Amino acid sequence: MKLKYFCEGCGKEVPRNSRRCPHCGKFFSSVQCPRCGHQGEGRTFDAGCPSCGYLRFPESTLSSFGRGGGRIRTGSPVLYRILGVVLTLALLGLLALLVLRGR
Repeated sequence: MKLKYFCEGCGKEVPRNSRRCPHCGKFFSSVQCPRCGHQGEGRTFDAGCPSCGYLRFPESTLSSFGRGGGRIRTGSPVLYRILGVVLTLALLGLLALLVLRGR
């Protein structure tokens, strides 16, 4: 799902990298989260608000690579955390087995 950006002045949808609203001409100095009011560059909002997570989609996020802005879909950060915990526990179990066999 793609994030949408709206003009604060007229409320109409605007392209992501717009400096001015094509409908009313309002100048955009930054993007503002409608939930918490956090402001920043548009690229920092690619996966939702970096402050409160508004519009962050748990099933996928968008990552960018290079300056070209190419997009790839990556898995959920929560999934990566769970996978990290499982792998850590598996390695600790393996280490415990090796220590016990060495006695």
